Amino acid sequence: MSQKQYIGLFLGLGFLALGFIAPIESLPPTVQRALGLTFFALIFWTTEPVQIELSSIFLLLLFPLSGLLTFEQSFAPFAGKTMWLIFAGMVVSHAISETGLGKMAAFYILPHLSRRPFFLTLQLHLLALGAAFLVPSGVVRVLLLMPIGISIIEQLHSHTPDRLNSTVLLSLVCGTVFGGFGILTGAVPNLVVAGQLEQTGAASIYWSTWFTWMFPVVGLGRTILSTLIIWVLFSRKLGALERRDSAASTPTSFNESQRITLIILFVGVICWATDALHQIPPVFVGLFLVLLLLSPWKGPLQLVSIRQINFPFLFYIAALFALGSALDSSGFNQLFINHATHWIDFNQLGLLEKHFALTLMAVPLDFLMDIAAVAAVLTPPTLVLAASHGIAPLAAAMSIGMATTLIFLPYQAAPCMVAYSYRRFSLVELALTQFLISTISLLALYPLNILYWHFLNLI
Repeated sequence: MSQKQYIGLFLGLGFLALGFIAPIESLPPTVQRALGLTFFALIFWTTEPVQIELSSIFLLLLFPLSGLLTFEQSFAPFAGKTMWLIFAGMVVSHAISETGLGKMAAFYILPHLSRRPFFLTLQLHLLALGAAFLVPSGVVRVLLLMPIGISIIEQLHSHTPDRLNSTVLLSLVCGTVFGGFGILTGAVPNLVVAGQLEQTGAASIYWSTWFTWMFPVVGLGRTILSTLIIWVLFSRKLGALERRDSAASTPTSFNESQRITLIILFVGVICWATDALHQIPPVFVGLFLVLLLLSPWKGPLQLVSIRQINFPFLFYIAALFALGSALDSSGFNQLFINHATHWIDFNQLGLLEKHFALTLMAVPLDFLMDIAAVAAVLTPPTLVLAASHGIAPLAAAMSIGMATTLIFLPYQAAPCMVAYSYRRFSLVELALTQFLISTISLLALYPLNILYWHFLNLI
C-alpha cells in the first residue's frame, strides 16, 4: 500500500468515526452522520486504500446500519434505469471488443487521424463530441468509445506509450462527457434540469433551446478547452507517431459476427438518436440490444462470455446514488440551501452577477454527490429563489444547468468512473484533467457564457 493509500485509509476512517460521534452541537446528528459517510466514501474512492468496489459495498451496508436509509432504500439503485443502462452498455462494449469490431473501426478511422499530437487530440475530441449528438447517454457513449480507443492505441507506435494511452482515451472520454453537456440529450443532468423546470409549468426546454443557450460555450468551447489541456498535459511530449506493421495486416472486410454486431449497434444508435420521437427510454433500447447480442439465433455473444464483464463495479454506481439519497434524507440538502441563500446577498448583485451566483451556489454540492442528483435536489428551490429576485425561470434553470456540468473529480459523474474501470489510465491523470477543465470553465468560460446570453438578449 502506498503512502497516499495509507493517508486515505486513516483520513477516511477518521471522518467516518467523527460522523458517528457527531461532535458539532449546532448540526443535527443525522447530518453529521451523513457527512461522515460522504467524506469516508469520497476519500476512499479517490485514494483507493481498498478497491472501489469493496468500499462501495461497505458503504451500502453502512447506510441502513446508520439509520439514514433502510436496507431496501440503500440497494434501491439496483432497480433503477441508470444501473441497467450501464449494464447494457457494458455488454455492448464487450461485444465490440470480443468480436474485433473495435479493431475494425480503428482500422478505418486510423488513416484519417493525424500523426501530429495536437491535431490527433483535436480530431479525437471532435469524434467524441459527434457521438454525443447520436447517443443520448454519456455512460453508453464511453462504453462504445473506449474499446475503439484501445484499438487505435494498439495500432499506433509511440516511444511514450503511457502518454499515447492517456492522450487517446482521455480525449475520447472528456470530449464526449464535457462536450455532451452542451446538448440536451447528451447528459442526464441536462434532462433532470429540463424535467424539473417543466414540472413547475413555467417553461419547456426543447433540444434547440438547450443548444442555443449551452452548445457554443459549454459544448464546443469546453471541447476546445479540453483539447488544449490534454495536449499540454500528455500530447505535447508524445513524440512522433507511427502505424504498427501489424495494423496493415488487419482484415479489411467484416466477418459474420462483426457484421451482426454492427447492424445491432446501428439499430441501437438510431433508436437512441430518435428517442424524442418514439419516447422509448434509452434503457429499454439498451436491454433490447443485449437480447439481440445474446440471441441463440446468430447472436455474436455467448451468454457465458459476459462473465468477463466487471459486474462488481455496479456496486460503486449503486453507492453513488444511495449517497445522494442519504444526504437528502438526513436533512443536509435543505440545510445547505437555506444557508446558501444567506451567504449570497442577491439584492446587492446585478442581473449578470445573479445568474453566476446561482451557478456558484451549486458548486459545493457537486463535490458531495453525483451531478445528476445535484440537479434533482437543487433545481426546485433555486427556481423559487430566482423568481423572488426577478430572474426568469428558463434563465435560472440554465444557470443551474451550468453548475451541473462541472465535474472536478471522477466520482462526480458515472461516465468518468465507467471509463476508469478499464484501468487504462491512472485516477490521478483523470482527476487532474477534469479538475483543470472544470475550474477554468467556472472561472473563465461560464462568465463568458452569461455574457453570450446577454448579447443575444436571452437574459
